[in-house]
Amino acid sequence: VSPLWRCELILTDRCNFKCKYCRGLRNDITGEIKFSSALSIVQQWVKEGLQNVRFSGGEPTLYLGLADLISECKKAGVKRIAVSTNGSASQKKYSELIKAGVNDFSVSLDACCSSVADRMSGGINGAWFKVVENIKWLSAQTYTTVGIVVNDDNIEKCLDTILFADTLGVSDIRVI
Repeated sequence: VSPLWRCELILTDRCNFKCKYCRGLRNDITGEIKFSSALSIVQQWVKEGLQNVRFSGGEPTLYLGLADLISECKKAGVKRIAVSTNGSASQKKYSELIKAGVNDFSVSLDACCSSVADRMSGGINGAWFKVVENIKWLSAQTYTTVGIVVNDDNIEKCLDTILFADTLGVSDIRVI
């Protein structure tokens, strides 16, 4: 039997972006997990020796109990606590999550310019500028990965996006 070292908990299907490529959730599991259920899952994982946990969604920063779940993991000695985010939350929110115990952020950055990024995010005008500033800020605080989803909308500028992401101080770049 392998030890339970790495798990991901999808907290919500809510998101403030409408990215065409988003994996979405199956119809039978849409919505949001109750906090008591999420806490119970995390506590069970910790008992089994959890070393790495990732909180995702939708957009997990919209989940009200996220900081409490992170604190529970930190208190239990989980080594790597990650959040996958679209990067649009406030720096105050990200700071709260870092204080709670996050030491790894994965942020989506699908373009090297706002016009393509706004189209990729489902028409959220101006979001790209906030995401870029948050990536720079997060990269100065903790381990930060940029995830670049490539599709027909951005494939022509994929290399430019990778090169741009590299200027933001990130720890890692993933091309998906």
